[in-house]
Amino acid sequence: MRRVTSPSRLSPHDWASALLAGPAVEPPPPYTGAIHDEFAWHVVKYLADDAVLRSEHAVEPGDRLPGALFTFDFVIEAPVTDASGAVTGMRRVAFEIGGARGLREHERQLRRDASALASGATDAVYRLRGSDLLDHMEDVLYLVAQWDPELFSRRGQINLKTLAGQEVRSLAIRPEQPSALVPYALSHADPSRALWHVANGEAPHVLVRRLDARYPDVWAPYASSEARPEPVEVPYRKAS
Repeated sequence: MRRVTSPSRLSPHDWASALLAGPAVEPPPPYTGAIHDEFAWHVVKYLADDAVLRSEHAVEPGDRLPGALFTFDFVIEAPVTDASGAVTGMRRVAFEIGGARGLREHERQLRRDASALASGATDAVYRLRGSDLLDHMEDVLYLVAQWDPELFSRRGQINLKTLAGQEVRSLAIRPEQPSALVPYALSHADPSRALWHVANGEAPHVLVRRLDARYPDVWAPYASSEARPEPVEVPYRKAS
């Protein structure tokens, strides 16, 4: 088990020094909760220099859902370039932290995320569990980097591959898949939770949920009727 070091003791000056030559952070920390500080402190170390990390970011969708407003825990924006290095667009990826408590809550989150994608509010939505970020931060970020490499610097991707565990590095990630589950041996579990895993017959694991606007076949059935997009054909792309 790898537990990350809490950034709660860091001063604004420490943050400013750490981000001086890196991606922009708007607004600066602290954020709504300690786990949000953890996520921000770690993810900025791997992001592309021209990326922007925004917190509690409100996004107004296009004409498909007039009057709607989506607020995400974090949004990362990064330019997309072609083979020649020319900027061809901007990718906006949202992150929500905290797992669903029960099937009903999961379905509500799924409908919200699908509607956000359909309305054009964001290009992708991730759902991350707080316990996964505390225990396996680099494994979670490694998964994100497999799906959305545009957000991360080349050095950041190399560092994540070095720090990520063998369990997550052995997974084959398809670009359209809506989730990834990484199981671990019981020895990886936090000692305070190991007994719970034994009693419930459930192995320790990381679970990352993710929907991408480029693959509407996965999420369109869950979007609100006003936001549902017209069917489009998306060519299969191999994950790098």
